[in-house]
Parts: sequence; structure tokens; C-alpha cells
Amino acid sequence: MTSKTEALSRVPLFSQLTKRELEFVATRADEVEVLAGKRLTAQGRPGDSFYILLDGEAYVEVDGKPRRKLKAGDFFGEISMLDRGLASATVTTKTDARLLVMSHAQFRDAIKGSDGLLVKVLAAMGERLRADMEARDKNPLRPSGEGQG
Repeated sequence: MTSKTEALSRVPLFSQLTKRELEFVATRADEVEVLAGKRLTAQGRPGDSFYILLDGEAYVEVDGKPRRKLKAGDFFGEISMLDRGLASATVTTKTDARLLVMSHAQFRDAIKGSDGLLVKVLAAMGERLRADMEARDKNPLRPSGEGQG
């Protein structure tokens, strides 16, 4: 089994961090293993963790529709970590998975320790929000009766 620092170094989000920064982030993360079918986040519910998928696959749903598949190296939960708001998507493991998980306090400590990491997290968050807005614009959900007649 690889060390947390080594695993983090292979995640694109963390790949440019120095060894010292990686070690710092690793001390702020807990490694967990979950079975296939485990719901990790639920859209509209408080988001309380930041996740980095080390092994396995998961899928993302927004408004009940499949949005993307996650694989080793992908991360999620950063939006709720930054704004303390509700989860913007539901994420469920497709296979058994190994993840690094950070609580809000752990995540805050990690990004405070690296301006480069904060910038990368914000850029990724912006990309995801734009993609979700574009997908919603293409397939707007209307409450029943709205726009009819």
C-alpha cells in the first residue's frame, strides 16, 4: 500500500506541491475504504467532507441525472468546503474504493498551507460549476405546469 504522501503526489490537484506541502496535506487527510454503492454526498444535503479518489470509480449525479464518472485522482466536495453550503451533486461509488477524506477543518488547514493548492481548487470548482450550468441550460428542469399555456 502506498503512503498518503505518495498517493497525493499522483493526484493532479496536488502534483505541483513540494514534498513538504504534500506531507502537510497528508497529515490533514484520513484514508478510508468503502464498498461499491456507497453514497458519499447527497445533493441538497450539507457537505461535510472533501474527497480524493485514490482507487476505484464513482459517479456523479446532478438533479437525478448522470453527470460524470470519477476515477483515481479525481476529487469532489470542494464547493461545500469553501462555502459551507449544501452539496451540489450526489456522488456514489461504482466500485469498491479507497479515498482520502478531509473534514472542513482539515481542508481549511490544507489550503491555508498552500496558495497554489487554493488556486487549483478554485479553478476546478469554477470549471465544474460552468459545466453544470451549461448542462442545466441544455436540459432545463421545469416544475410541472410551468411554461404550459
